[in-house]
Amino acid sequence: MAPKNRSARIRKLASALSEQFKLEYSKREWIEAEYDERRAEWTLSWTDGPTLAQVTRAARAADKEAVEGVRYERRYSQQAYALGAIGWARAGADLQGGNGWWATSQVEEHLAKVKNPGRPKPGRETDMVERLIAAADNGRGRNWAEGSEICGLVDKRGLAWLLIPAGKPDERLPLTPLEVLTARYARGEKQRAWWEHLTPLTELEAFAAVQADPEAPAEAVDAVLELVPDVHAAIDAAVANLRTRTSTSN
Repeated sequence: MAPKNRSARIRKLASALSEQFKLEYSKREWIEAEYDERRAEWTLSWTDGPTLAQVTRAARAADKEAVEGVRYERRYSQQAYALGAIGWARAGADLQGGNGWWATSQVEEHLAKVKNPGRPKPGRETDMVERLIAAADNGRGRNWAEGSEICGLVDKRGLAWLLIPAGKPDERLPLTPLEVLTARYARGEKQRAWWEHLTPLTELEAFAAVQADPEAPAEAVDAVLELVPDVHAAIDAAVANLRTRTSTSN
């Protein structure tokens, strides 16, 4: 037997949860209560915002009787897919070369435990997200793309091009000194790790690369000089490790 006033209670709960989680109606984050007459089933759905687990716990705590048997569905905005794809690749994903549907499932798995996934930080992160969406739109002028298009593009091209567009030096986003040196000197697997995941060289690798380059440009020299304290720290850590190994072997 259905709980008394269930429809009104579920709709009221959807509004209360939206306010509780500070969801923005203008961004379509608001929690909606939808009833499927054919399946005789209620669904609470929303975009981005809190995780499934968070909403499920909050709903049961607020009105366990009314939400018994309710489905929960979390959708993602294009910003969330873009930010999620970037985070997924940076975490070391094994990119497959452009498999959009597979990449989307992987990104959604990555996003499952992330709250407010569609809110990139101002600055470089926002710029990367906007560039990715624009590129996934592929010149169609919509400034909008499907999740599979966004995730598939990262799966195909990795991430470095978002920071350093090919043939467009004036559009380079701000780089750390270590990133400047990695973009210039990484080779082989190190270069692939940079292109796909933005994995930088170590401070010692970057220092050695500049030292071995008699034609290093001023930008590279300036960057490596900024890394000197980190290089000293890395050397000290390596020396300490060697001393530990020596004392253990004795």
